[in-house]
Amino acid sequence: MDGLNPLRHIIRHHPIIDNHAHNLLNRESATDLDSYPLEAITSEAHGRTLENAQSTLPLLRAMNQLAELYGSPCENWDDVLSAHDRWVREDYDGLIRRSLEGTHALLLDDLLGDHEDIEKFDWHDSFTVSTTKRIVRIEAVAADLILQIASSERKAGETVWNNFRQRFQGAISEAMEDPNVVGFKSIVCYRTGLDVDPYSSDDTTLAGSLVRTLDSGTTKSGFRVEDKPLNDWLVQQTLKVIQFKKMAGVVKPLQFHTGLGDNDINLVRANPAYLQPLIAQYSKADIVLLHSAYPYTREAGYLACVYPNVYLDLGEVFPMVSRDGQENILRQSLELTPANRLLWSTDGHFHPETFWLANRQFRQALETVLVDYVQKGDYSTTQAIKVATDILFHNSNRLYGLKMTPEYTPGIPSDALSMNQSQDSATSDALDVFIRSNPEVEYVWMQWIDYTATVRVRMFPIDYFIQIARQQRRIGISLAASSVLQDDTVTQPGSTTGQFYLEPDLSSLFLNGSMAKPAATSATVMTFWKSETNKSLDTCPRTALQTIMNKLQAEHNINFQCGFEIEVVFLTPTKNEQTGKTVYTPAATNHSWSQMTPETRRFVPLLEEIHRTLVSMGISLEQFHAESAPGQFEFILPHVTPLAAVDSLIAARQVITAVADRHGLRATLHPRPIPSGPGNAAHAHISISPATREENFLAGILAHYPAIMAFTLSQDSSYDRVRSGIWSGSEWVAWGVQNRETPVRKIESGHWEIKSLDGLANSYLAIAAILACGYLGLNGDTPLTMQECTVDPSTLSDDQRSALGITTPLPKSLVQSLEVLEGDESLKALLGPELVRNYGVVKRAESAHLLSMPKEERHLWLLERY
Repeated sequence: MDGLNPLRHIIRHHPIIDNHAHNLLNRESATDLDSYPLEAITSEAHGRTLENAQSTLPLLRAMNQLAELYGSPCENWDDVLSAHDRWVREDYDGLIRRSLEGTHALLLDDLLGDHEDIEKFDWHDSFTVSTTKRIVRIEAVAADLILQIASSERKAGETVWNNFRQRFQGAISEAMEDPNVVGFKSIVCYRTGLDVDPYSSDDTTLAGSLVRTLDSGTTKSGFRVEDKPLNDWLVQQTLKVIQFKKMAGVVKPLQFHTGLGDNDINLVRANPAYLQPLIAQYSKADIVLLHSAYPYTREAGYLACVYPNVYLDLGEVFPMVSRDGQENILRQSLELTPANRLLWSTDGHFHPETFWLANRQFRQALETVLVDYVQKGDYSTTQAIKVATDILFHNSNRLYGLKMTPEYTPGIPSDALSMNQSQDSATSDALDVFIRSNPEVEYVWMQWIDYTATVRVRMFPIDYFIQIARQQRRIGISLAASSVLQDDTVTQPGSTTGQFYLEPDLSSLFLNGSMAKPAATSATVMTFWKSETNKSLDTCPRTALQTIMNKLQAEHNINFQCGFEIEVVFLTPTKNEQTGKTVYTPAATNHSWSQMTPETRRFVPLLEEIHRTLVSMGISLEQFHAESAPGQFEFILPHVTPLAAVDSLIAARQVITAVADRHGLRATLHPRPIPSGPGNAAHAHISISPATREENFLAGILAHYPAIMAFTLSQDSSYDRVRSGIWSGSEWVAWGVQNRETPVRKIESGHWEIKSLDGLANSYLAIAAILACGYLGLNGDTPLTMQECTVDPSTLSDDQRSALGITTPLPKSLVQSLEVLEGDESLKALLGPELVRNYGVVKRAESAHLLSMPKEERHLWLLERY
């Protein structure tokens, strides 16, 4: 599997916020293809000209793709119409649910919300993770008010104008206070063009414009607002209210239709460049240029580049233009537009298929473009992942103040299976790519890490695993497994009743590479824990890490990278013929840090085999070298997102152990494998971006550091390294720039090394705890009062430490750190009280079990397991 698979997986699976769409038809109207022709899913044409749509490339492509949605062949357009009709009549909800899979939230321009053919905006809630929100169309508000005025006794023009002005301003202000409303939309582009005057006309001119509008319609036919002074005023007034309310902390942007539309539009005046004076005049009001502004994408991108209040929406051209056109539009958008100013929308309307096609085609185009940029070196994989997740979810989440946490629950209701549709397309895509790329794989190992940091595994033939990945089968594990020790002792409150279910995370699929030889080719995948009802379990270590990552991104717009240093000692096993026990001795003695002694050189083939095996699995190493202890080496993994970093860490450790075993050696992570020598750590490097609030984040970590250590130094043996003078972080909660005798070493802005971490920890929980404490620092705006320490803090006097704000000693035992954790209410609430409680029970039972052994037996017991 190549290194781009995490990017591909994110693009195909990440939940989306659809920042501009429209209501769906009710069931009866969805079969009325005369009033709502299905050909309109890829064309803005109407009437007779829509008949030509069937010969366009976008519609032919859509026809071929819809065969997958319907689960039946579509050789021609009649097949599409028949399949659509069958689905709507037999399982309309199923069609909608499938079409909106992966959609976290819809922001609906519900102009037709009161039309009898259309479902209400909140009706859509049952098909998405979060509730649906409204986008208020300002011209529709104006038309409704004009109808109300026309229905009553009309008075003089100026009086009518004053009445209308007050009502419109009141309606916009009321919408600003409505929690269901997250923004506004203007179709002035359709009515009088985007050359909107940034300054209001005088009341006499506006009154005349309103009277002309009143004269242009009737109470029966309605009123079309298309007189330029009035239309420009509606936009100006809305922006004024938005700008005023923003100062009070209420942020609701104004969306503009730009670019292509039906033949009711003046295409020349649909160029968003006309909006430049208006954008400059209302510089505090957020403005969204809808529909990729096609064919004026570059002009819109320029505006989003040079004005901080402008965003570019990438909707409507999916599926309205060809594949090449879509990819070109994306590339043009990225030419100038900052990626944090790009939003995604389907412009889905009426038929569910419009949502499905738009989302599918956008993900395909985004994958093609971003993968190409990564391969050319324009983006790193991590940068491309951030671009993708920002566009799909986070930019809209921030702009509209939604405060949502991304959640994706793939799968199709069982009653829909009777209609023969395929399983979740994103899962199928990722799985199919892996199978096609690795046809030799015969088995897949599904793994999870328990609270003792033991890697648990179930092995499946590839055919059976495919069924699991496609949710056709479930793998249940006894709940007792989450409370079991290394010798299978079940701790309290572990129960033999009940199950949790393993859900494979396909982004973590790794080939086992040569480490599995001479066995058949196999792969490894990490898992999440799910409940009977397929909900995420808060007690799952991977879920805990994923949840806090999502919260940091959604609530603070902060992204993280994480990298690990793997330290191992290679030991030579020798069997004592008298006792029958195995004795382990260092595999090298003529050995020192970063030196290639003659004895060390003998390890080069082993080290290179480890590297080549990791490369074959898609895991890279930045470097590897001899460390200080006899037979000790360090392998440094690159920085990636935290969940992927821990996945890679687990896989890399398994490779190192397996390759060493083939060479007749034992590779151990034991923190003190040689009691008299230096020990093993698993230092973590954590980077935040942007680093503007790094002091709050660091302050949160330092404030809760002793509680963090219950996860990072998770066994009694780990505390043998809480000592001064051995470059392991010394004995006090402190930080310093490039100071290896503080537990937190600052390397550069926004980049720290956490030293109190070793190979006996469950690293998912360890990193989750570190990030959670940083989150607490951000949420509380915790100031960094502790000053930089430039020496080993243990060498300072109490007064000297106090002057630096260094007042808290590190725990010297597991029981001490557990006691601090169990008393840290804010951290417990964030990680989950049940997780913290269960973890504490397991770790105390494990500690008691190990401390009951003689010291030498305990040492050997850990060497053989870690």
